[in-house]
Amino acid sequence: MKIPKLPDNIKVHPSVWRAVKEIEILDNKMAAKIIQRVADLVIDPSTVSGECNSETVENLNKVGVKVKRLKCLDILGYRIFYAQRKSGMICVYCVVPRNDDTYKKDSWHYQIIKLLYTQWRDCQ
Repeated sequence: MKIPKLPDNIKVHPSVWRAVKEIEILDNKMAAKIIQRVADLVIDPSTVSGECNSETVENLNKVGVKVKRLKCLDILGYRIFYAQRKSGMICVYCVVPRNDDTYKKDSWHYQIIKLLYTQWRDCQ
């Protein structure tokens, strides 16, 4: 899969690209849909439509991390975690499969998101 060129105001962490490449091995169309949803964040970062829903992750918000979770009907088995920074930059931190750990406050991806939110210098 060729990584598409995204607008300058969207940054995707390298681990997201690795996750999408892993998904591509099993389902090429799903990987393409996830990339399209990431690209669509530039148009509407607070996506709420019939197909998609974006909500603030309350477990992270309680510790001052203002990250949203995007779920869409066409990628229902996955969640995209991202933030729109005050600078207007959209930072995509994580793409994870939807399972029992997706919303647990001690999950591995919540720990990664908190770290990237505060320390990922390319996305401030």
